[in-house]
Amino acid sequence: MFTLSCRLFHTIGYTTLILIRDFDEKAHLAGVRACLIELQDFERSLDHRLPSGAAIVDDFIPQMLNRCKKCNGRVLVGELDEKVVGFATILAKVKSEELVDGDIEYGLVSDLVVASAHRKQGIGRKLLEAAESYARSNSVRWLRIGVLAENHSADSLYESMGFKSLYIEREKEL
Repeated sequence: MFTLSCRLFHTIGYTTLILIRDFDEKAHLAGVRACLIELQDFERSLDHRLPSGAAIVDDFIPQMLNRCKKCNGRVLVGELDEKVVGFATILAKVKSEELVDGDIEYGLVSDLVVASAHRKQGIGRKLLEAAESYARSNSVRWLRIGVLAENHSADSLYESMGFKSLYIEREKEL
């Protein structure tokens, strides 16, 4: 069981604590669901071809949890005042399915989202640090994370935490 308490930000002498802990379906499902819908709808605003959050959330969450089982993963939630304000999914044992990659195994942060009302407060950074800690504890050597090209704020966070571009995929509408 993973629980981490972090001092997050100061507002006129007031320190807010964020708890990073393992996902508990009973306690966290509604909050994770809301975060996922918000993330998907934001990504849909960047690429109109993506489905809405409401259209995928009920299929996505079981798929996410099954992938955690398959790849030695965890869902970590960020809580402020007992309310889920973000989550990260970290997979510790991912095997490339590309023949040209050989037998590469890596860790993958497959999801990272912070509710819009709580962004720019360091929560995403704390979730990503916790995901990295979990990856290290599982002897992960390479950790990957993906981002839509137009999601500049997320990309800036990842770059500031040491992630480098690995592949760049380009698309052209015909």
